[in-house]
Amino acid sequence: MEELILNVVARSADELLKHKKGPGTRYVFSDHNNNPDGNIYVIVRKVENLDNPESHIEPHAHEYESLFIFKGNNPDMTGLEVEVLLGDHWCKIESPKSVRIPPKLTHSCRFIRGSGEYWNIVLTPGAEYNRSTY
Repeated sequence: MEELILNVVARSADELLKHKKGPGTRYVFSDHNNNPDGNIYVIVRKVENLDNPESHIEPHAHEYESLFIFKGNNPDMTGLEVEVLLGDHWCKIESPKSVRIPPKLTHSCRFIRGSGEYWNIVLTPGAEYNRSTY
């Protein structure tokens, strides 16, 4: 049963296709390293006091569904502002929000301002993000 309990590590996003380091700290909860028998990739990125739009993700798509979750640091989960690219349309998002990314939809996101967390959950064989990215 011990193999079902996954260690969480901080790593840069530059290990992923179409990504650079990015702001704040990225924590890997589930990927091909700690969950190779799984089918779920999960990270959380914590950011603090952003006030300058920054993009660290090139537009890309996945073969499978994914979900973005935005949670600000305020008690009501507000406090984080981002923009999400869905197809060819940028959408302004203020936390708390989640965004469903259907399979094969080109997407990206960029932080605008505030503090909080960004969760990225991707369904992918072997929990390997790069395997389903194009």
